[in-house]
Amino acid sequence: MRVIITAGGTGGHIMPAIAIAEAVRERFRARILFIGTDRGMEERLARSHGLDFLALKAAGIKGKHLSHLPQALITNLAAFLAAWEEVRAFHPDWVIGTGGYVTGMVVLAGRLSGAKCAIQEQNSIPGLTNRILGRVVKRVFLSFPDTRRAFPAAKSVLTGNPLRKELTEIEKKSCALVIVGGSLGAHSINVAAIEALQLCRDKLSGLEIIHQTGTADLAWVTSAYREKGIEVRTAAFFDDMAAILQKATLVVGRAGGITLSELSCLGIPAIMIPYPLAADNHQMENARHVSAGGGGWIIPETELNPERLAAEIGMRLADASGLESAGRAMQALSLGRGAERIIQEIESCSGA
Repeated sequence: MRVIITAGGTGGHIMPAIAIAEAVRERFRARILFIGTDRGMEERLARSHGLDFLALKAAGIKGKHLSHLPQALITNLAAFLAAWEEVRAFHPDWVIGTGGYVTGMVVLAGRLSGAKCAIQEQNSIPGLTNRILGRVVKRVFLSFPDTRRAFPAAKSVLTGNPLRKELTEIEKKSCALVIVGGSLGAHSINVAAIEALQLCRDKLSGLEIIHQTGTADLAWVTSAYREKGIEVRTAAFFDDMAAILQKATLVVGRAGGITLSELSCLGIPAIMIPYPLAADNHQMENARHVSAGGGGWIIPETELNPERLAAEIGMRLADASGLESAGRAMQALSLGRGAERIIQEIESCSGA
């Protein structure tokens, strides 16, 4: 089998693509080509996982000023023509995209070349590229229920997000409070957390505290904890997030689809502070789905302050049985078991 995997832009698109590539390679011993942009982290991550990589130059259109649209369209036409040549040369059985503008060119080229095509959507509300591609692909792999009917029901399959294998195989040890604002950190969470932990420090006895701050805030956050006498393990970014989440009793963080899927896979409840500027407010929709299922609690960004965060952390940690119940509910949502289900769909469709 020959498969093209395509993703671009952010870790939220790229890591599911890597997880799908790993699962496809393991099940089918397929030859895989990863196609991404020429300016992101795709090449580094793809090559670190032993995948052949091709870079294309693509440009976003949504939100662009009218004066920039002609150049963006020219760039994307060139990207499509390059993708068309590469797809025809590679002869893929499948082309699978996980989001980002580059995937539009590659999946469309795959569709026109006669390959079976699929997309994978990580969030409750799909991005522009996936909304368009959903009309032309054979399968749409969903991580959350498609409550807004963005995709044709007949080709949509609720799979959950595909995760890296190391996350699905670790043994859970609950002994830490983990604060994380995504790969780049979250300044508002960092500011609130420092005072909040001071306010509820009596509830933190026996717990290791781990805080991923992002690069910009690492120095002052570390210094502020030290001044308050609170022992916290801080880092701008943890390369081995599986080892961090393995320890988590409770997570405080954003509500990106991949983050919530990782927590669901491990049965870790969360205090969710959705990023208010996420496209189409999709993080709030993600968080509402988790909250409705009993897996976590929401603090809107507009209500985030040290007192509110401290009260929420203290209340949850003081209720051991409630925390355990929320962990089971989070796991029952099955947001993070997508790789296996996607492989099953590829197998069933490959003979069709």
